[in-house]
This record gives sequence, structure tokens and C-alpha cells, in this order.
Amino acid sequence: MKWLSLLLLVTLTACSGTRALQASKSVAYATLEQTVQIGASKQQVRAALGDSTAIRFDSGDEVWMYTYPTASGAQGEYVILFGEDGVVKQVRSGEVYRAGK
Repeated sequence: MKWLSLLLLVTLTACSGTRALQASKSVAYATLEQTVQIGASKQQVRAALGDSTAIRFDSGDEVWMYTYPTASGAQGEYVILFGEDGVVKQVRSGEVYRAGK
């Protein structure tokens, strides 16, 4: 099951495209790292970061996406996978695209 969650998270991230990222709320990376911990609830994350792009699945899992500016000028994405119980199961982050000049 763990590998399935990881596959789902990676697939969603790869398919998210720039439209979803542009719609996502931008938050400083340090804030994301300090706020989002495995086991944190949706309510805790929402209270600290606010709402952002969310994708819900029939399984009850939910993915939230935030963006963050990187030192290289690229836009980073921070993807949070919540289980059906509403707690963080997994997170992923990385650079996605360079901001236009």
C-alpha cells in the first residue's frame, strides 16, 4: 500500500502541469518544512498555511499542492498526501519550472 501511495503522489505531481501550480498558494519553503509533518491533520495544515490547490479521490485520499520560490529562480512545488483519516501520510517537494524573466 505504501508503494501505491508513493506512485499516486509521483504521478499526480508529474501530471499537475503549470496551471495547477500557478493556482497554488505560494509559501516560503522554511514555513512548509516547519508546518507539514507526517501525522499532522488537515486542520493544522490549513490553519498554518491556508487553503491551496486540492485534489480529492474516491478512496478518501487527498492531495494539496503549494508552491515556493527557490534561490535559483525556479518555482518549487510542495505536495502533501492526506489519508482518508485526514492526516499527512507523505510529502514531496522539488523544483518544477523556471519563472519567466
